[in-house]
Amino acid sequence: MKFLADRMLGRLSSWLRILGYDTLSANSFAGLSNAAEDTFMLQLSGSEERALLTKDIQLHTRARQKCGIPSLLVREGDVLCQLNQVRQQYGLVFPKELEPVRCSVCNGTLELVSTEDILRSHEINKLRTKGVDIEKFIHRYAHFYKCSQCSKIFWNGQHWRNMVNKTRHLSEGH
Repeated sequence: MKFLADRMLGRLSSWLRILGYDTLSANSFAGLSNAAEDTFMLQLSGSEERALLTKDIQLHTRARQKCGIPSLLVREGDVLCQLNQVRQQYGLVFPKELEPVRCSVCNGTLELVSTEDILRSHEINKLRTKGVDIEKFIHRYAHFYKCSQCSKIFWNGQHWRNMVNKTRHLSEGH
């Protein structure tokens, strides 16, 4: 299942990407007026067979009634409630053990990366300036991933584990 989320659903887009779903966000579109952006989203949803996720009732109605595009009017404000609404609407199954597949920032695909690439990355350089022992850090996390599009480096740290636990509870019906 592929999605396109409007600007009001940026956090939801990131979470869906982390869960492995191909999710474009209108936040990546630049230089369009609101009307032009809505039209572009409808065209893109139709041509790429993406379900439209929106908080805009007019866009939702236009997608479904005029364009025949699957659309979900996301009503909840909390991202976990939004995820649950999308899961229920589209029958998504959130895996119990997540494997990093998509970049949470740009939707690019993630690939395992070598230690040499990690050591040269912007993210590791930032940690170095904070006094982090990089050798221990790399040994602790073992697996690092690089985005094929934006080159950002990811690892399964505490933030990742917290997200996995929260989505596991959604899948279990809690």
